[in-house]
Amino acid sequence: MGTSIAVAGKGGTGKTTLAALVVLELTRRGLGPVLVIDADPDANLGTILGLEVEKTIGDLREEVLEEIKNFPPGMSKADYVEAGLHQIIEETPKFDLITMGRGEGSGCYCYLNTLVRKFSEELFPSYKWIVMDNEAGLEHISRRTTSNINNLLIVVNDNPISLNTAKSILELSTKLKNSIDNLYIITNMVKDERKAELMNRIKDLDVEYLGDIPYDNLLGDAIFNNNPLADLKGSIAVERISKILDKIGG
Repeated sequence: MGTSIAVAGKGGTGKTTLAALVVLELTRRGLGPVLVIDADPDANLGTILGLEVEKTIGDLREEVLEEIKNFPPGMSKADYVEAGLHQIIEETPKFDLITMGRGEGSGCYCYLNTLVRKFSEELFPSYKWIVMDNEAGLEHISRRTTSNINNLLIVVNDNPISLNTAKSILELSTKLKNSIDNLYIITNMVKDERKAELMNRIKDLDVEYLGDIPYDNLLGDAIFNNNPLADLKGSIAVERISKILDKIGG
């Protein structure tokens, strides 16, 4: 089983960009193969990594419910779903990406979620690292559509609501049946004049502080101009991500 890293936090804290940088740093170090799971309903991780996602697990769920009466003779629902899941994986030389997509509609997805979890658990041993960009509420972890997490990185900025989200994530993590081995806080894009006060508030959360990622013009320009993040040179954000990975065993 590979080592897993899940990234969570309030929307707007930069967690998706952070997840992308973690993926790129792992591949830069030659620590692949890496499985990337975009479990955020906004599904932007593939775009930041330079991939065009054609189909998500959410799309497959809807397709199964619509086509279940038209399955080829002798094909079970499990076979149909597994074939579809293999098609969903976006493969690159350095990492593979699975995009969860939007949440569930009015239909029953319990059986499909079980198949997705089984498929994911069968995939994981093939990868040295699994990186997941999660939604703030840890929905996919709480529904057990993902396996246990070795390292959960909670991203906060100087918006007080991001700290409230962090508290909610920490509370939920204690109630999950899934195991989360290590919990960490990371600060991102915090103004210098607010760092001291923010650190005081983080101390109240009683969780290990992993480091700070300052605003990086090079990173911001690359994202704005749709330039590959893998080509970043001299980026302070990339340097800090490297140090963070060192701390969690990368």
